[in-house]
Amino acid sequence: MKKAALALLAAALSLPAFADDALGTLTVNGKTTILKAVAATEEMDAQGEKWLVILASDRKVEGDRSIARLAALAKDGQLHAVRILWQIGSDMVRAVPYDANLPESGRMGLEHPTLDLKRYGKDRRLEAEFKSKMVGQAWHFHANVRANVVPGGILELEPEAETLGAAVTGGDPKLALGKLGYAYNEESFPHAITDANLDAVRLFLEIGMSPNARGKGGIHPMLLAAMGCGQQDGKQRSEVLEALTAAHGDVKAKDDNGSTALLWAVQGGCSVSSVQALLKAGSDPNVRAKGGATPLMYAEIFKRTEIEAVLKKAGAKK
Repeated sequence: MKKAALALLAAALSLPAFADDALGTLTVNGKTTILKAVAATEEMDAQGEKWLVILASDRKVEGDRSIARLAALAKDGQLHAVRILWQIGSDMVRAVPYDANLPESGRMGLEHPTLDLKRYGKDRRLEAEFKSKMVGQAWHFHANVRANVVPGGILELEPEAETLGAAVTGGDPKLALGKLGYAYNEESFPHAITDANLDAVRLFLEIGMSPNARGKGGIHPMLLAAMGCGQQDGKQRSEVLEALTAAHGDVKAKDDNGSTALLWAVQGGCSVSSVQALLKAGSDPNVRAKGGATPLMYAEIFKRTEIEAVLKKAGAKK
C-alpha cells in the first residue's frame, strides 16, 4: 500500500506544471506581432472591487509591471502588449494596447472587448480567450492564454483614450461608430447598451436605429439599460437610459415578470434624473410586477428617498 502511494505521488510530481503561455496576435497599422507571454493577477481597486488583470505580450515582463514601466518599454520599442482588465463578476471588460506605433498606447480603449473564461476558479488557474470588437480602427487583437493567477496589489487604471472627434472620423457617424467597436445593426445595438457606451448609443440613434430595436430574442433596450444601474458604471447606464427615453423608447415595454424600465430603474438604483425622464415620457408610476411590487415599494425597500419623493409627486401609491 505504501509503495503504491509513493508511486502515485511520483507520477503526480512528474506531470507537467500548469504553465503560463499565450498564443495570439496584436495588429497595429497592418503590422502583426505575435503574443506569446502572459501574466495574470487579481488586484483590488480603491472601492474594494476585485479585478482580474491579464497582460499578453511579445516578451515576458519580469518584475515591475506597473503601467509606467509598461509605457516606457513600449515607447522604447521593447514591448508590444495588450492589458485586459475585468471587474470580477461584472460586465466591465476593458483593454489597453502598448505599442510605440499607436498614439493611444497606454490608454484605455474606447471599446469593451470580449472575454471568454474557459477556466477560472479557486485554484487560481486561468484559461481564457479574448479579442477586440473594434471595426475600422488602427489596432486589434485576439489571444488564447493559460496562466496561474497570482495575488496583486492596488489596481492601477490607465487614462481613458480620447473621444473620437470629427477630425478623426471625417464627420461620418457610421465610421465613428465603427471606431468605437460596433457595426450598425440590431445585433450590435444591445452590446453598446450593455457596455454603457453612451457615445455609441447616441451614434446608433443619430444614424437612425430605433430605441426599441432588439436583436433576435433579445431584451428590450429600455429594460436592458435600466437593469444595469446597480453596477459600478451606473451613472453611464442612467445616461444611456435617458438617451433612449429622449429618443422615444417605449416606456411601457415589459419583461416576462411584468416589470417596466421604471420598475427596474428604481430597483437597480438608476439616477433621479433618469426616473424623472421616464415619468415625463409616460411611465406608469403605479405599474405592478407580477409579484405585486410597485416602484414606490422598491424606493422604500432600497431607501431611495429622492426617488421616493419624485414618485409620490407623480401620484405613485403602494
